[in-house]
Amino acid sequence: MDGQTGVPLTIKIIINNSNSSCAAVSGALVDIWHCTALGYYSEYTDTPGGGYATTDYTASHFLRGRQTTDSNGLVTFTSIFPGWYSPRAPHIHVHVYNSSGTSLLITQIAFPTDISNTVYTTASPYSARGVQDTANTADMVFSDSLATELASVTGNTTDGYVLTMSISVAA
Repeated sequence: MDGQTGVPLTIKIIINNSNSSCAAVSGALVDIWHCTALGYYSEYTDTPGGGYATTDYTASHFLRGRQTTDSNGLVTFTSIFPGWYSPRAPHIHVHVYNSSGTSLLITQIAFPTDISNTVYTTASPYSARGVQDTANTADMVFSDSLATELASVTGNTTDGYVLTMSISVAA
């Protein structure tokens, strides 16, 4: 969580090989990154949608991580539910590499709208901004590929959420 406040989120990503009957990819490197509850990214100067504040986080490193998949192709990260910024729907960035560091895929993970709406209207500090202004279906990344980028998310704002996502790569 890197000192960031928000609703706890466990991120479980399974990497499968599309060239081998979707077998698990062991030893893949998985990078993820996402914004804070208020829509800011580390390593950037941000003005989230609405222009309510500009913050320089170029010297900060938070809500970013890298792990290596286990024998089941699984990595698990502990984070917070990401906020949103205009003109994007809530998302997590993912970059998958093979064990020797060659890039296999850069993608993003979308969140179910009903879950996002619950977090953004009932949990602090999210509720200060309210619901996202861009739907998944209107998002510039997800509008043509939502079926393959929409995660399964379970849980609640009190205990936190668990995101589960399978990603296929040509490994």
